Amino acid sequence: MIQRIQTLYLFLTALITVLLFFFPIASFEHIDTNMELTVLGVNNQIDATYFSKLYTLPLLILTIILILLPLFISIRYKHREQQVKLCQLDIFLTVVFIGIVFLYYVSNIQKTISCEKVSYEFGIFVLLIDLIFLVMAIRGIKKDIELVKSIDRLR
Repeated sequence: MIQRIQTLYLFLTALITVLLFFFPIASFEHIDTNMELTVLGVNNQIDATYFSKLYTLPLLILTIILILLPLFISIRYKHREQQVKLCQLDIFLTVVFIGIVFLYYVSNIQKTISCEKVSYEFGIFVLLIDLIFLVMAIRGIKKDIELVKSIDRLR
């Protein structure tokens, strides 16, 4: 249902996640070049054999899932309990994405090129905004569940 506020939150979550294709997640300063980690790969590569496009394939797959899952959740409006569980799954996948970026990609790239400075770009903050919208969507769905239960008590 379009008129529900959680549908708007879920749509905004999917829309904001699309921004990951356009903004870098992290940038690395090396002596002579700057490198950027995106979901599509590592730009301005020093060692093209190590930082191939397949290197960031898990990020790309996870990004596509994080775009499609909120859209799927919003069309399941008649199954509110399932919507809550799917929103919790989406939150878990977003946290896994952030964890993979911090624990695996940033540390591996940092060790490989021995960079001097790592700065996190707008792409990582997109995921934090997604988490906020997902929590707000869960709150809206739970309000609907309680509203339906209160109406059922009156009958």
